[in-house]
This record gives sequence, C-alpha cells and structure tokens, in this order.
Amino acid sequence: MTTRRIHFAHANGFPSLTYTKLFSLLEPEFAIGYLEKHAHNPDYPVTDNWKHLAHELGDEIAERYTEPVIGVGHSLGGVLHLLASFDRPELFSAIVLLDAPIISPASSFGLKVLKTTGLLKRYPPASTTRFRRRSFGSREEAREYFRSKPRFDAFDPDVLEDYLDHGLTTFDGGIRPTFEPEIEAKIYTTIPTDLPALKGRLKVKTFYIGGTDSYEARLARLGFMKRNFPIEFRFIEGSHLFPLESPNLTALTIKDLLI
Repeated sequence: MTTRRIHFAHANGFPSLTYTKLFSLLEPEFAIGYLEKHAHNPDYPVTDNWKHLAHELGDEIAERYTEPVIGVGHSLGGVLHLLASFDRPELFSAIVLLDAPIISPASSFGLKVLKTTGLLKRYPPASTTRFRRRSFGSREEAREYFRSKPRFDAFDPDVLEDYLDHGLTTFDGGIRPTFEPEIEAKIYTTIPTDLPALKGRLKVKTFYIGGTDSYEARLARLGFMKRNFPIEFRFIEGSHLFPLESPNLTALTIKDLLI
C-alpha cells in the first residue's frame, strides 16, 4: 500500500505534538507532516479573519510537498485548511475538518457586533485565556493544575503527558506555556466572520468529524454548514476537543473516511 500524506494543523493553544498519539495511530497508512506552532511567525501575524494564518499554512504546504496532501485540522487548524483550499485548491487532495464548523450567517453577524464593540474579548474563551495561569514550579504541579480544569479533565492520559511535554517549556527554573497566551486570545477575537460568503467556492473533497457534545459547533449553528456545503459528516462521542479526548476513535474515523 502506498503511504499517503497528511498535513496536520492544530487547534488554538495546542502545538501539533500534543497530537502525537493520534499521529501514531494514523501511521503507517499515512505519513504525517505539520507545523509545530501556528501564529507565532511574525511574517504571518494574527489579523482579522485569519488571512495571514491561512497564507502561512498554504505556504508551508507548497514548500514542503510536491504533490497534493490530505489536510487534517482541528478547530483553528481545520478552518485554516478550509481557507487555504479556497485560494489554492491544487494543494489538497482532500480535507478533514475536526470540529471546525463553518459558522452560519446569524452567528457571523453576532460575532461581528462583538468584534466591532470590542466585547468579544470579554467572553470565553478569549477572556479565560488572558487570565490563565502562566507559570508552574514543576511538571507535577502543572499536571495537577490541568487535570483539575474542565477543558482538560477528559483528555486521554497519554495526550495530557504529550501536552506537558510539548505545550509547556522550562524557563528560569520554572515551566510556562509554549503557546503565547496573548496570541491565543487574539486568535479567538479575530475568528473569521466571512465564511458564510464562501458558499459555492469549496472545490476540494471535504469531510467533517464532529463531537456529539461540541458547544462550539452548536454556537456556529452547524445546520447551516450541512445545508449549504457538499461535505460528508460523521460524529463521535466527545466535546470540541474530542481528538485529544479520544485519539483512538478519531484515528479510526479518519481512516474509515480516507481508506
């Protein structure tokens, strides 16, 4: 069997190697490539509607591969693959969106109002990101802190250890996040609100895998995406972060769609 190439893009705040277990479960059927950390290259700054971040992903794929790839992206990463495919469809043979919904016109309008008034930064997750704890005295202290947080309590144990390995870094004897909290918050406050206008521009075969308990998908009003885009949908048990909660089931579902 010929090994196919996946280029993976991560969710906001979770560097790509947080998904090491998912990658291992997709191999050897797929060769996995990725950019370790999006949004931290000053040549591709975080701006409204994530235009530069989509260009960063497109440029990375164009420079790295000689043939079209399967773009797999979780949340932020899925939307970036989608945006890149609108401009450069020749880069992709297919796209798999992991709980990365195209928001409805109604949700888009609400977000635009919150952006214009500056209120979006006062709502979660942007507001909670700004005030999240930024340093720990040890790995054990960090582990206990994250285990106590609702966002992390359902994580696969191996994935949590990978996050501790790759989502944190040592400094001056302590530990802090490798993903800058200010950048993470800015990504949330610049979320694309122009996606509904892209209806009819999708030219790449696209799949969507969603979490059955995804609050983010409900906010986006996923029904709009189902009605207006030629996408095949699957759902597995879990929240918006299901690839980090259930990497085994996520890998099986991706394989079922692509093989």
